[in-house]
Amino acid sequence: MLSLSHFNKHTIKGDIFGALTSTIVALPFALAFGVTSGAGASAGIYCAIITGLFASLFGGTNQQISGPNTGLTVAMVAILTSFVAQSPENGIAAAFTVVSLAGLFQMLFGFFKLGKYFILVSYPVISGFTSGIGVLIILSQIEPLFGHSLSELNLSINTLSNPATLLGFACLLVLFLWPQKYSRIVPASIVAVIGATLFFIFSGVDLPVVGAISSELPSFNMPVWESALAGEMIKSALLIATLSTLDSLMTSLTVDSISNELHDSDQELVGQGIGNFVAGLFGALPGGGATMRTVTNLRAGGTTPLSGILHALFILAIVLWAGEYTAYIPVAVLAAILTHVGISIIDWNFLKRIHQVPLFSAGLMVSTMVMAVAFDLVTAVLIGVFVANLVTIRRLSEIQLDNINLYTAKDAEHLSEPEKQLLISMEDSVLLLNISGPIGFGVARGLKQSVSKADQDKALLIDLTDARFIGITSTIAIEEIIVSYQNQGREVLLSSVCERVRNDFTKLKLLEKIPAEHIFNTRLDALNYLKKKSI
Repeated sequence: MLSLSHFNKHTIKGDIFGALTSTIVALPFALAFGVTSGAGASAGIYCAIITGLFASLFGGTNQQISGPNTGLTVAMVAILTSFVAQSPENGIAAAFTVVSLAGLFQMLFGFFKLGKYFILVSYPVISGFTSGIGVLIILSQIEPLFGHSLSELNLSINTLSNPATLLGFACLLVLFLWPQKYSRIVPASIVAVIGATLFFIFSGVDLPVVGAISSELPSFNMPVWESALAGEMIKSALLIATLSTLDSLMTSLTVDSISNELHDSDQELVGQGIGNFVAGLFGALPGGGATMRTVTNLRAGGTTPLSGILHALFILAIVLWAGEYTAYIPVAVLAAILTHVGISIIDWNFLKRIHQVPLFSAGLMVSTMVMAVAFDLVTAVLIGVFVANLVTIRRLSEIQLDNINLYTAKDAEHLSEPEKQLLISMEDSVLLLNISGPIGFGVARGLKQSVSKADQDKALLIDLTDARFIGITSTIAIEEIIVSYQNQGREVLLSSVCERVRNDFTKLKLLEKIPAEHIFNTRLDALNYLKKKSI
């Protein structure tokens, strides 16, 4: 978040250079994403201006550059298409209301400090999700490149010799072959845009162009609530909020690794949320942290939020004074830029090693990618995260079951010598249930099964010496074990309950099930009590 301390002579030069460099990189992408979304080039440009400005003013990552990106654009294409089809009169307004609603959701994510949970997504899900977005963006550029939709595409000589197609492929070659050492001076995307524009101007070939961007500032649009689309609007807003959050926080983590600083995830969500809220009010696309643009800013010297603010102002200045010149930019070059982006964000590194990773991880990645393409991004993420979490819980539960052990006198090797002697002297009349480590809800069933298989014709000592956390589900399982033993007339004792576990037990009134004289501070005290009773 910007503060007065950020305005100082030591950093302002780097911030200016960082802002200028990232602006050069951002402009072609903002134009391309705007055109692809169907809302027009200005929607992408003003997304970069508005989200870039407010995310820098109120966000929690100093060097973050925000703007339109691939996943959000793909989602917005689907939202605009669906809403306009269902409500021709209010569909567009409802779609941008979704952007503002997504901003509100993001602010709530930050307010309730949920930032840390959004980055707890398994790598195969993220890989499949981003690769699916890559495939979608490539498919979306087939018509701009070839002049035909995918279903009508015929790769004949006539199609491939189309001037727009030839220009698009030429730009793709530039994007792939432009030397990396020159990219820091002039990005490949700028070279492609300038080259394609000059070709259009001097060749006289008739090509589809972006069209001029008005020098007037965008008008304010009141949010529209379409009751027939209410459910879809909320679902779409949550999708936009989630995508923007993931993009922003992943970019923030990248910044942390480069700058050796720590971002504030929750503050970042508030800043991005404010940006998207305002963007929706002015008919701009939703935005999020843009990794490539952010890293460019960082490498060029940007160190404070001032660089992001200047980045937004520089783009605004270009639009106000040079927006008319976008009328000469061929659509084919923007299609080439986005096709290059789509190819680049597919996780080829994972795909190349997919035969080396466990079958479940490979299947999770591929299925998430296929669902993202065949269904929608929300379904892909939700199912992927759900399945990954289920498997993780199962594996953790198997590990946690190792923390549950039943001991009789012959198994007492782990006990101290006095405890061992006491247990041996009681001649197998005591069953010791030792619970250690954290115990989550996935262990409850295994806990009950392990005890039910044991000989219940003994006194039961539940020892929590090494237990620091026991979930509510496992607490109820322990309660059922206690009641089961007591119904058979057997004694149940409890030892070494730490304060945290005692509080959980107290909430469910579990301690009321055991007489106070059967609750002990240590395992040794409990064994001494049982020994005295057996004499």
